[in-house]
Amino acid sequence: SSTAPLHPRRSLASLALSPRLPPQLSPAPRARGSASPRMQGGSTDFLSSYKPPKEQFLDFENPPPVEDLTDDTRMLYEDTGVIVDGRWATKEEMQATVSEWLPGGWPDSAWPLGSPDVGHIGGGERLVDESVGGDPSLFPLGPPEVVCYGEALLDLIADSPAVKMGDPADKWTAFPGGAPINVAAALAKLGTPSAFIGSLGADADGDRLMEVIKKAKLPSVCVERDAEGRKTRNVFVTRDIEGDREFAGFSGPNDGFADCATDMEKMDGTLFYSANWCVTGTLGLAFPSSRVAMMEVREQCRFLDMIRVTDVNYRPVFWEGNKNAKEEILKFLGGTSILKATADEVEFLFGIDRNLALEQPYQVLKTMGPECLGVLITDGPGGVAYSFGSHGGRMDAFTIPVVDSTGAGDAFTAGFIHQSIALMDEFQEEEVDLGEDDTFPRAHMPVKERLVECFKDKERLADAVVFASAVGAATCMEEGAIDAQPTLRFAERMVDTYGDELTVLEEGKRDFELPDLKKQWWDWRYSGQ
Repeated sequence: SSTAPLHPRRSLASLALSPRLPPQLSPAPRARGSASPRMQGGSTDFLSSYKPPKEQFLDFENPPPVEDLTDDTRMLYEDTGVIVDGRWATKEEMQATVSEWLPGGWPDSAWPLGSPDVGHIGGGERLVDESVGGDPSLFPLGPPEVVCYGEALLDLIADSPAVKMGDPADKWTAFPGGAPINVAAALAKLGTPSAFIGSLGADADGDRLMEVIKKAKLPSVCVERDAEGRKTRNVFVTRDIEGDREFAGFSGPNDGFADCATDMEKMDGTLFYSANWCVTGTLGLAFPSSRVAMMEVREQCRFLDMIRVTDVNYRPVFWEGNKNAKEEILKFLGGTSILKATADEVEFLFGIDRNLALEQPYQVLKTMGPECLGVLITDGPGGVAYSFGSHGGRMDAFTIPVVDSTGAGDAFTAGFIHQSIALMDEFQEEEVDLGEDDTFPRAHMPVKERLVECFKDKERLADAVVFASAVGAATCMEEGAIDAQPTLRFAERMVDTYGDELTVLEEGKRDFELPDLKKQWWDWRYSGQ
């Protein structure tokens, strides 16, 4: 697939010809999925702190008389070169002002959507709106709400518990897999627009995965095909008599596959401006090149204030020859919004006893620090523990016949995100009573604040976890991580039929409080300190 940017960038000359204010004076409110107002001016102090006057949307094709402006507004426009010698500046003079402010021009990384005027149209709209260079045919389900970065590969599943590493090829069955593509495909099957970002080999296995991406109705614009001869990774997966699996090894050198060599400079970052959520694992941290790319993704999420979901997905076989797994993973977890990990992974990373983590999941949330909004701790047939905001709990797993548990955790992650988005949208659209004679629409909230406020309701949070558990359980009932993923209708029927049988226990009393998102993070304190 092409790695060229989807949208041509506008020149400085076209900025000066815009009927809107020049970019210094256009920090419009952020449209859903678009860049934050801080991005409008890059790193310039004035631009990042500027508070627009009421007249910011004046029609500059037919501007009002200068003398009709307020004194403060007129002084601001004079200071920024929009008013010169008591008159409106010409287009040439405004262009000169832009050039003076940014003598090197707009940096390429500043406007991946094709225009520095990003605040006036959402990133999602730019992807599909043909009038601004978008192409709706590339996004079958619409602009992605979730982007998933990382590996796509083939899981070679043992045909029976007796099959071991080294057995003949006819003893293994290949299924598409890889945690990030599993999550993206599961989300799409549930109806949430998503996208996979990663690198595949230019081989038959890569072609097969491209067909999977197409069939799953995922956009392929950010799927890179390796030009250096690296192959698509094959992972041998053995399983026991209960269907639980173990990653046994690879079909070649561990660091020689295409997923190790994703080049973020070749990727079009437009999808990040459309999405509010980003999902990654940690396997890419095992290899130098993909580690750099993952750290870039982390910083992009921080810059755009996205909800970053990190599924630890620790697999020792990926880290052979690299003794820094714990250190690299912990470094990457900084700034994570939602942590998903198994009880064993929690014990490995944080030294918290697995049983304590399941009984008191807030201990993990406390360890993660103030930027983490919640944790999900899975234990296979032992159920799941969770802790968000001011409360959390633990619930049983669905009782189902397990055929193959590969990809169940990824399906759980997708189910939680899908249901969270639905509940957050429902919460945002609620009418609220402000003590007047009538109710009013709820004020729009940034996505992280919306998640926090939505999950202050214990029932909503429990609903999201129950739905996630249903999606994960359904995936265990057939072979293959992607082929076995349920539809939305199947998952909802599973919740309706068996959800009431689940036991949900609330977590015990906490010894700390999370900070209010509206306050500075350094106000956060452990209670008693």
